[in-house]
Amino acid sequence: MAEINAKAYLVLVARLAVAGAFILAALPKIQDPVAFASSVEAYRVVGSALSAWTALILPWLELVIGVGLLAPQIRRGSALLTLGLLLLFIVLHASAWVRGLDISCGCFGETEAENTPNYHWLILRNLGLLLAISLVFIRDLRNPRQSVQTKAESIS
Repeated sequence: MAEINAKAYLVLVARLAVAGAFILAALPKIQDPVAFASSVEAYRVVGSALSAWTALILPWLELVIGVGLLAPQIRRGSALLTLGLLLLFIVLHASAWVRGLDISCGCFGETEAENTPNYHWLILRNLGLLLAISLVFIRDLRNPRQSVQTKAESIS
């Protein structure tokens, strides 16, 4: 059995943390898309019709991405989509902060709705997730998956 080094453990923990965050963020929004639509609309970036569509599509995308980070066949694509979403979330939080909006993040459903937004924390959290998924993505690019045939040849 191959020896696993500290870097591999770090990448595994990063992958699990980001996947868990996206899955946990998706579930309450899937359960209550109306509340999430009002959170999206509060950012004042898109209108109510697009907010409703975003509230229906984004949580399912987050769920698929979260699960995809755990599936070797679609891991790289999921990591790339995660990078894009996290960059978008950081820009949206910074924009809301600069414009002085006092809104719920909407990130993890209604549990955050009662709290005053802490934009420092939201941006730092997303930067941490961005760093974690960057490690995962870079590791996956540097270590392409071997084909089944190559693995079988190395065993014999």
